[in-house]
Amino acid sequence: MPKPPDYDEVEVKQWRENAKEVVSNLEKKEENILKRIKTYIWRFGFSQADVENKIADDDMFAAHFAKEPRRTGLHENEAAEWLKRLDQVKEFARLPKSGENAVYISSDGEVRQNMARAPSKSLDFRWRTGKFTVYASHKYTREGGGNQDSQYNEILHLLTMFQRARESEDVVLLAIVDGPYYTKSRMDRLHRFCRDRAPRSEAMQIEAVPDFLNFLIQETK
Repeated sequence: MPKPPDYDEVEVKQWRENAKEVVSNLEKKEENILKRIKTYIWRFGFSQADVENKIADDDMFAAHFAKEPRRTGLHENEAAEWLKRLDQVKEFARLPKSGENAVYISSDGEVRQNMARAPSKSLDFRWRTGKFTVYASHKYTREGGGNQDSQYNEILHLLTMFQRARESEDVVLLAIVDGPYYTKSRMDRLHRFCRDRAPRSEAMQIEAVPDFLNFLIQETK
């Protein structure tokens, strides 16, 4: 089994790479950095010329305006690359975030595409393990707070709706949740909304996925 993703290491590396691009992004008038500069000026009252000159002259100051890795799908990318390397994972696909090919769990617990009013966030991954089609949602959450708590509630909502799914032996839903936010008490609550009968659902950290897939394979022998 490949070593699980070290999200902290990858994130720090990306922060430093993004910091190196600040000056060139400013020269190109990239929208993201211009918005950050505008916010900085609003907060502290410096002129735009002074801020831009300081960015050009001071690497430490410029790093303050680096693009956040979390906004680039970094953690989901790492999870996808790791899952693709598992022996139990076949025909791996990343699913679109929106549009007619995005995949959702409907209010009656079914896996559906092309929904005009989606009742949940779209799913992130799909693959085959033995006879099963596995759908997965992935979240990386570092700490508590408004947006982070809403991500947790999205997972709860997804698992709750899947409870209504009709009997089907070949579909599985995984909620892959990584990061220090997912304490034992929060995981215990997620587990209460998982299905232990077909169609199965489960919530787990990514390093537990191989053992769960092995369980699925053994169950069908």
